[in-house]
Amino acid sequence: MSRWEKLEEWLIDHDDAPFTVYDLASSMGIYVHQASALIQAYLAAQRGPNANTLYVLKRVGRTKKAVWSIGQRTSDAHVICGTLFDDVHTKVHRAFEPDLDRLRDKNPRAARYVEAKLTAVMDGALAVLASALDAEYGDDE
Repeated sequence: MSRWEKLEEWLIDHDDAPFTVYDLASSMGIYVHQASALIQAYLAAQRGPNANTLYVLKRVGRTKKAVWSIGQRTSDAHVICGTLFDDVHTKVHRAFEPDLDRLRDKNPRAARYVEAKLTAVMDGALAVLASALDAEYGDDE
């Protein structure tokens, strides 16, 4: 049985309750890193070109604080899109953080300027993307 299938077997009995990687590890009697690997394997399986998973996992939050649940409704798609926007925002800021830290050391005013522009661009771009998705797909269940 593959890792994703092991998680799916567990999900069949627990599909109505949100869970964390810690809940999964405790329930299955495995280490947290093993539980994380099961979740990652399931995500890879559900995203594959020939996906045959029974469920679609979605999360709220990031890293080990993430709360996972099963989703298949339009409202779940909104959660997934919100998580995507949060991930993109966080990753862009993390990509520029070392440069901003160094710039802040050299010239705090310049760093504030760059941070403000970066925030404005990211917030604006994500707002436009979210608006476009909502306009295209609506809120139908």
